[in-house]
Amino acid sequence: MENIFSTNSLPGKIMVVVPCVLTAAGIVHRLKSMPKIHKLVSNIKRIDEAYGEVLKATDSLVILNISESSTQLAEEIKFINWCRTVQPGAAIVAYTRNHKLSVLNYISALGARVIISQYESSSTFTDLIIKSFSSRSMLSSPMIKNILDTTISGELTVCEVQVIGQLFLGHNVSQVAQSLGRDIRTVSAHKRHAMEKLGLQCEKDLHVLGCALLGK
Repeated sequence: MENIFSTNSLPGKIMVVVPCVLTAAGIVHRLKSMPKIHKLVSNIKRIDEAYGEVLKATDSLVILNISESSTQLAEEIKFINWCRTVQPGAAIVAYTRNHKLSVLNYISALGARVIISQYESSSTFTDLIIKSFSSRSMLSSPMIKNILDTTISGELTVCEVQVIGQLFLGHNVSQVAQSLGRDIRTVSAHKRHAMEKLGLQCEKDLHVLGCALLGK
């Protein structure tokens, strides 16, 4: 494994943000057994502690648990959005048992570097982590590939994330335009483009996804 990746491609830090102690310990053990990266690995027990750690490293790789619990999921999505805005150099590896198509599509559209099902083998996990060091396109494990909607047409822009986030809260286009200080036609365009990228067909689809992501 020594020659699989070069030192130049490594992130500055690899953070494991997984609340289950046993799962986190297994991931840390796997990573620390790999040459060249064992000193880069740290275990962060709580997501609220991860914010400060990410700020310290401009090019970190964050292995982030994606929950089935809607309350925890809302916090995890909030963290991904924060990374995009505040520390865009941080790469997110979504490690998930949540196989809902709408959720996976949203994580993909937010620009996650890798999405890995927690039901995959350890060798699949390790292989994807190694590939993530040099890849700039999204990677996914076999189970996730079988679920993801092939109609996803691209990553959401920062403006689209802002608009769609306001819509998830139940605001209408006029309210979003006023809140963000933008023209209503611009906001409507952001909404349309975001829904197209996420494969959402109607307002009901948007509402259902918003409820799932915000823990409602």
